[in-house]
Amino acid sequence: MNENSTARESLPRSGNPWLFVPSLFFLEGIPYFIVSTVSVTMFKRMGISNAEIGLWTSLITWPWIIKMLWGPLVESTSTKRKWILGTQILAAIVMLCVSMTITVENFLTPTLIALTILAFLSATHDIAADGFYILALSQEDQAYFVGIRSTAYRMANVFCNGGLIYLAGTFEAAPNAVIPIAWRNVLIIAAFVYLIFMTLGNLAMPRPRQDADKSETFPFAAAFSEYFSQAKLPIILGFILFYRFGESMVSKMSNPFLIDTIEKGGMGLTTSEVGFVTGVVGVVALTLGGIIGGMVISKFGIKRSLWPMVLAMNVPNLLYIWAATVQPEKIWVTIIVGCDQFGYGFGFAAYMVYLMFITQDSKYPTAHYAISTGLMAFGAMGAGITSGYVQQYTGYAGFFMATLVCAAPGVLLLPFLPLEKEDLHIAPVDID
Repeated sequence: MNENSTARESLPRSGNPWLFVPSLFFLEGIPYFIVSTVSVTMFKRMGISNAEIGLWTSLITWPWIIKMLWGPLVESTSTKRKWILGTQILAAIVMLCVSMTITVENFLTPTLIALTILAFLSATHDIAADGFYILALSQEDQAYFVGIRSTAYRMANVFCNGGLIYLAGTFEAAPNAVIPIAWRNVLIIAAFVYLIFMTLGNLAMPRPRQDADKSETFPFAAAFSEYFSQAKLPIILGFILFYRFGESMVSKMSNPFLIDTIEKGGMGLTTSEVGFVTGVVGVVALTLGGIIGGMVISKFGIKRSLWPMVLAMNVPNLLYIWAATVQPEKIWVTIIVGCDQFGYGFGFAAYMVYLMFITQDSKYPTAHYAISTGLMAFGAMGAGITSGYVQQYTGYAGFFMATLVCAAPGVLLLPFLPLEKEDLHIAPVDID
């Protein structure tokens, strides 16, 4: 342990983590889920085609792909506490802007612009929040509260994909309801909930002495050079880009599939039913899958866990093929979404640990992990853009078959992955 780390741990803690950690990471999740998933259901209910939904709701996630590029600015300018507060205030304002843009006649372009700004603010908030977590907590508390911050982030998922979507469905079902007005009201509620937690969280946030202006610069060129000079780079990049390609396609089109009528090949669920199935059942299953996946890797290591976890992520897509073909009773939809999300959480655990696995022996492990997660997000964005066009061309049954084909490259690369480094027996950082 170096002197700086020892000095930091010896400092008295100036805030109670129970008061600010849950609110901080609950607030971290809300903009992310509004941009990446709630927007899908909102645009579907407002009559946007699946191809456009897949394209635009994927493109607006680009700030999370390239956030590593302005990370040094957050590290070296002002304090992380000020970055957090500033991005939170602006995020609440932009949410209110989105609530207004969706009610105008040509709503798509201004709404997408506002959501892109929200994504940029959210990605910047992520950088500051993760850094503040390290500065404000001792190493012991960091380890203790990692589960708390993950749970708070999951609750943001439930709030957005369960609560907000369910509430939008309730507003839509009211007499003389207008769909844009229903979604406007939901986003206003989301903004005010965000403001309440922001106020409470910032009152509780400490002011660590280490959270001060810095002048050092990060050797980005050296970090990128080292990353892109590692052995078997094409195989590693192919695996990162394609491991979750098929599942990312499913994630983008699953809600439109659930909402579309039986005549259009969908399952005919109401907006509220979609909110419950995906935002409650799906999130619980995803969380359980991630927890069990982490336990499996902790016991058997990443090398022995890769194959079963890759299969767990992709095999549940067969259930969607069956559902799109047979169009069963709605109870089966809940079971299918639960199985899919459990498999996704279970399989994604291996993916995240493998990204940590390849950072071993690096001079810049944090930067390498950030580059890998950026590439991961880039692959998911490509899958999302592709998904809507494939679905419109093939129908839902053909689309879910195509997801298995698109998942094949990631599976076929498994035997060629470089696995010479020391095995890892650790749980993943998080499951998105």
